[in-house]
Amino acid sequence: TEGDKVVLWGGGIYNWFDPLTLLRAVDKLRSRLPEVRLYFLGLRHPNPQVGEMKMTDDAVALAHELGLVGTHVFFNEDWVDYDDRQNYFLEADIGVSTHLDHVETEFSFRTRLLDYLWASLPIVATAGDSLAGLIETRDIGIAVPAGDVDALEAALFRILDDEAFHASCRAAIERVASDYRWSKVLEPLL
Repeated sequence: TEGDKVVLWGGGIYNWFDPLTLLRAVDKLRSRLPEVRLYFLGLRHPNPQVGEMKMTDDAVALAHELGLVGTHVFFNEDWVDYDDRQNYFLEADIGVSTHLDHVETEFSFRTRLLDYLWASLPIVATAGDSLAGLIETRDIGIAVPAGDVDALEAALFRILDDEAFHASCRAAIERVASDYRWSKVLEPLL
């Protein structure tokens, strides 16, 4: 609704991600920012060969346990069609990606963050991968330590509550995003 502050989890919930810390941060954040809304873009993978993820079940269970479902946290049970995805990204205020401190992190390149750049969404993400380094050095959001509820809640609050900071992140994204267009990233191969 009008006035909601939408935090978008722009993809599926897989076992190497950490939605649990995010849910605890939103639970804490709702007391000082009641209009916060966290939306998980997809729970069920469109490929039936990709099995159910335990972390998905754990996230839904924790959201219910904390009393967040339907008020501050919303899960899209299915998968958003590719042609409709932009509508979710363009309605959000922040893109978020939290993950566990794991060897996968060091070598990952989280493509959902590219969607956030495309939509000029300030990003809150767990530190430790190459795109988190970009977030920190180019001022396009805030990177937080893995598993740190307080740091994550503070980062979400700052970007959602501080309009000037939110705007400066968006402006920085405008300068960074063009570096990740296909025409640019394919230059070395061409």
